[in-house]
Amino acid sequence: MRVLELCTSPDSGGLELYMARACAALAVAGDQVLAVVGPSSRIAGRLRRYDIEIAILALRFGPLPLLAARRLAKLIDTREIDAVHVHWGKDLPLAALAKRFSTRSPRLVHTRHMQITRSKKDLYHRWLYRQVDVLLAITETMAAKVRQCLEEDASVRVYTLYHGVPAPAAVITEQERHDLHSSWSVPEDAVLVGLFSRLEEPKGQHLLIEAVGRAKDEGVPLHALIVGHVMDAEYVAGLKAMIDHLNLDDRIHFEGFSNDIQRWMQACDVVALTTREETFGLVLIEAMRAGVAVIGSDRGGVPEIIQHERNGLLFRSFDAGDFYTQLRRLVVDRALREGLAAAGKQDAELRFNDEAHFCALRRYLKGASESGRGTRGMDSAQRYADEQ
Repeated sequence: MRVLELCTSPDSGGLELYMARACAALAVAGDQVLAVVGPSSRIAGRLRRYDIEIAILALRFGPLPLLAARRLAKLIDTREIDAVHVHWGKDLPLAALAKRFSTRSPRLVHTRHMQITRSKKDLYHRWLYRQVDVLLAITETMAAKVRQCLEEDASVRVYTLYHGVPAPAAVITEQERHDLHSSWSVPEDAVLVGLFSRLEEPKGQHLLIEAVGRAKDEGVPLHALIVGHVMDAEYVAGLKAMIDHLNLDDRIHFEGFSNDIQRWMQACDVVALTTREETFGLVLIEAMRAGVAVIGSDRGGVPEIIQHERNGLLFRSFDAGDFYTQLRRLVVDRALREGLAAAGKQDAELRFNDEAHFCALRRYLKGASESGRGTRGMDSAQRYADEQ
């Protein structure tokens, strides 16, 4: 199969990194992959490390990027592309036009990473989404919203395909864990909660700081590791002021972005996701696959990952009191924490397995236009299990 992976986004977030991972997985599976990126791409270097062929496509955004679409169509025809996989929503008009201009009319598959926000039933969007053979939403919640916002003959091509993550590349030793705790001045008897996210108000780091303050007042041995890029300097200044006010300097530990994230996550006893409303919550799955207990807010796609009291805990979104109540259960009850961690690991290995995810993706790319159009909302794990 010859696949063109399209993402002209200049950013390097989860969407763009997923595109790079998809390129690598398809290449490993034996497909011929051409990655088409924009001139300001931040993932081109990563793609080259994967030994993926790259084409640079410059374009001016607009509802009808005609010139760039003709260039893309020429690539599709000369490389005899079978399927075009689109990641960034802004690339969808480009891909749709290229498909129309192409003499091959390749299958068009769009993985939607962000929630749809408004109706797409006007004339332009009706034409646009009719060019899409399959739209893959990353959660059932998103898939339902997409179907609601599209005209009926487009919505029947909407499916759910959960993201997958690989198992940890390496498991840290007890000595490594001890050394990391020592570097953060975490006492032997303390429970370390990690929060891995950009530092900005919607991500809710203040909830964790408040929880650590309450734990200190109650004599509960709770420490926190907060990891991520500073996106809102004013918000971070407020966090530091809160820490000073509550006298938590010895209990809150900040780290910026690092390639050691996987090791740091394994060093935690709990990983929290405090975002007001997360579209999916990939960090939770990474923690679950690492065998770490998880807690997350009850909005967005998180409740599709965490089943309360079965493989983790949920709390009412942005409710500081409920967050502390649920988190405290994990801190003081080691048996609960370890039981949920074990169940979460088992569940993530089935439902969010990286290999199963990309096997499902390949099936959509190979037979998108022939997929069962009346079938909706089947996640990758179920489809994978059904076909074994």
